[in-house]
Amino acid sequence: MSKIITVWGSPGSGKSMFCCILAKALTRDKRKAIIISGEPGIPMLPVWLPEQITTTAVSIGQVLTSVEIDTSLVASHVTVLKNYPYIGLMGYCAGENPLSYPETDYQMVLQLISSAKRLVDYVILDCGSAMTNVFTPAAIESGDLVLRIVTPDLKGINYLKAHKPLLADGRFHYHEHMTFAGMARPFHAFDEMGYIIGGFDGLLPYGKEIDRCATEGGMFQAIKYCNSKYTASLNKVLDALEQMEAVERQEEEAYEAEYEDSEYGEEEDEQDWEDGYREVDSDE
Repeated sequence: MSKIITVWGSPGSGKSMFCCILAKALTRDKRKAIIISGEPGIPMLPVWLPEQITTTAVSIGQVLTSVEIDTSLVASHVTVLKNYPYIGLMGYCAGENPLSYPETDYQMVLQLISSAKRLVDYVILDCGSAMTNVFTPAAIESGDLVLRIVTPDLKGINYLKAHKPLLADGRFHYHEHMTFAGMARPFHAFDEMGYIIGGFDGLLPYGKEIDRCATEGGMFQAIKYCNSKYTASLNKVLDALEQMEAVERQEEEAYEAEYEDSEYGEEEDEQDWEDGYREVDSDE
């Protein structure tokens, strides 16, 4: 069953880069993933694909402002990587801004995510930091696995403190999110910052090579430069997804076994009825 992975957190924490690295890791076995960015303030298509010209015809804004969203509409607005056809991208195009389209409706975002989930194995939602953009809370609500990435400094910690009350509703499952320290550097006080927010599940350290991939338009090449700590955090996410899939397989197997047992029981009941009918018939 398809999985929705939501990535949100403080500004400048490396969320978009992590989404690209995660997508590359999830598609190693030729499964398919779509990364969706709903942040109009930073159009991501020209960032992901600096050498590939994309027109507003494929913009996510066209989808979110349509009358109704279905799988065919979403599929027609996915831009697939030329050299790696297992990853598709949805986002805003170069030159677009928050005023390019009417205000986004929360329910339309939910429809978009639901439709995308029916197309691929993994949907990765790259969220902006502002909760005023309804894409972010809708993505958090929709996520099967939600990852929050914050810089391990006072800015990141206070961002989290400020936004926690906005996600107090049970549908956001705030306390089930995995938390990572993004753009972590040796001088950061990880233990102290982690203590304030309840701890980090892992570190996503800053790396010069990874940063170079971002600045030179090679975000999908960055997975080659992840150090051991970054890789350990990535593996934690992959393990969490694998556990979720294993639980689903067990539930499906249990359901199938129960269904087979019930069918077998019905066949036995039917056979008993036929045997009884024949006995009565022979007595007559």
